[in-house]
Formats: sequence, structure tokens, C-alpha cells
Amino acid sequence: MRAWSWAGAWCALAAMEFVGACGDGSATSDVEDDAGMEAEADAAPDDTPDARPDAEAEVELEADADVVEDAGREDAEAADWGLPCPDPLATFDPDDPGMHSFFLVAEVFMMGTAIDTAAGGFLPAAREDFNRDDPPGEIPLDSCRLAGSGPAIRECTTAADCAPEQQCNPETDASGNPIPDSGVCETPRETVDVGPFTCTGFATDQTFQYNPAQSGAYTSTADGTLPPGLLELGATYDCAGDGDPATGLGRFRGTIFLPAELELTSPPSAIGPGGFPLVDVDPSVDLVLAWSGGDGASELSVNLTGGTGTVECRLLDDGAHTIAADLVTAAGLGNIPFFNIMELRRERWGLACGEGLTDAEWTSTVTTILNVRKVGE
Repeated sequence: MRAWSWAGAWCALAAMEFVGACGDGSATSDVEDDAGMEAEADAAPDDTPDARPDAEAEVELEADADVVEDAGREDAEAADWGLPCPDPLATFDPDDPGMHSFFLVAEVFMMGTAIDTAAGGFLPAAREDFNRDDPPGEIPLDSCRLAGSGPAIRECTTAADCAPEQQCNPETDASGNPIPDSGVCETPRETVDVGPFTCTGFATDQTFQYNPAQSGAYTSTADGTLPPGLLELGATYDCAGDGDPATGLGRFRGTIFLPAELELTSPPSAIGPGGFPLVDVDPSVDLVLAWSGGDGASELSVNLTGGTGTVECRLLDDGAHTIAADLVTAAGLGNIPFFNIMELRRERWGLACGEGLTDAEWTSTVTTILNVRKVGE
């Protein structure tokens, strides 16, 4: 479901509604977008102590377990939980759509401060949740472009082009503004209260509950943000709930691995006016990027935003990439660093299985946001 992005809303919340805090959704997938990844599972390595899900009686992942694709996106190992997992090849059944679940664990580092969030939710599964292809405007891996230069997504012009239960809505950008000449078929739906679930991996176990004050999102705190010290990078978060059969969802489990810290090492950061970190960028030369913590197999999104545009990159998380000078120039970096932004976002896909669960998007993100000082002109 491309336009529905509860988790993206929590990213915006975590970044104090700072524009671009969790990416513009076009360089790489948003939480409810297609990732199109073909990397290894985002579970922690087998030698990590907490990498495997905790069952009520200790459960081990089968060494020869079949690979289960998370709704056609990145592969995840099938856990031997004794629960049915969403079938990536399934088609939509309007008579028995099942339940869709999403959950995000995230850290955003900006203005010298780490802001942690965790939130999720449950909705009736919809036609657009099944067999999704990468959107036509997706950037080729290991490349960059100027935002808005890709083709708009046009699935429909009117509701007559969609299924009976769907509406034809425009695609939206990171700020929620309609994208001209776009149209996607979407199903109106509301979040569902399926009862609480509890997650381990935090400094203390967290219980997530339906939160009417947050439009039915599942949170463990009032607004989804977490107090300092509760979230740990490089850790696995295992969740379990009994569900509520009356809603169509029974017992379920999920697991997410939160990746390592994301630190930009080139260009090096410095402390700018106001005591906040920034990087120096010369638009007249290629921008050489280097960063820490990559696994060489997953994806990383990088966005560079200036006064006249945004350069969006979809990169292999291998620690290095160079952005051509003409693209850097096209961003239109201004003379005030506060209004120039560089964002790097690392995303991983988890796994969720359950009785009645037909689609799941469980993800984690680690995001670094820096101001940019224009130099060399």
C-alpha cells in the first residue's frame, strides 16, 4: 500500500517534523512502499546471542529453513514458530482478505541528538498489498537522480480504473503534497484493535497497545517516541501477541533487526553555528561519500536537499559512493547551512507471521541528518 505510511509518520514525529527526516520516499521505499531488495535476511547473524526469536518454549530457526520472501521484498528466514507466514505469491481474496500488519523500530540522529521511536498497527488487508511490483519511478540501484525527474505513477485516472472497493488517489511526496499526473488505486480502511503485544530486545520489555490518540497506531508510549537508552543499535527485537480472533487475527509473532550506527565519514563532519554538526560540500566537484556500518548487501538511501531541488540516491550499503558534481549543483545549495540538508537512511526488513496475517511490513531504520555548508564558490 504505497500511500499508507503510519511508520513514516512516526519518523516525521521523531525528527520533530523536520522536512526529509525519514527520506522523501522516492529514493528508496518508505515503510509501506516496495523495497525491491534481493539481499540476505535482516535478522542478526546466527552468532549473535539474541538473533533468534524467543518462543514460549525456546524455538530455534531451522538451519535448512525455506526462505520466505516478505511480500515480494527482501528475503527473511522462516522462523519455526508454528504459525503461518504471509505467502509472497498469494493473490487478494476479497471474501477473506486477512490482516495486514506494519511495525517500525527507528533511530533518527539529527542536531547532535538521537531520537528513537517504535510504532505499528493492523489493518484489513487490501488488494494493493498483494504482488506489488517496484514502482515505475524507482531509481536503479547504486545511482542518483534529481527528485521529480522520474516518471509519475499513473495506475488510474478515475475510480472506474480501479477495483470496486478502491479509490483513485494521487501519489504524494514526503510532505504529503499530491504529485501531478499521478494516480494509484487505494482501498479506504481503518486501523484495528487486535489486543496488545510485547517486544523484547529493548532495555526493558515494551508492550504495544492500540492508541486512539494516535489514530489507532500501536505504541508503548503516549506518542511513539522512546526515552533515551531504551533502544539499542545492532539488536534484534522479538514480538509476540495473542491477537483477537474476533478481528480475524489470532496468535502472531514478529522479529526485526535494527542495524548498526550510520556515521558519515566523508565528507567529515564539523560543529557549525549553534553547536550542531554539519558537513562542507563544494558543488563544483564530485561529492565523495563514505559511511560506516554497511553490510555490503542491503540498501541505503541518501538525499541532498538545497534551495532548488533534492538529489535522491538509492545505493548499495557498501560504505562508499560518489555523486556527480552536476547533480550536486542542481540541488541549489544555499548560503545558510541550516536550510541545506543531507540525509542518510539505512533500512532493514523483518518478518511477521500469524493466524490470519496475510501481509506484513516490519522494518527498522537508522537515519543520520546533517546540515550542509556550501564551500568553494
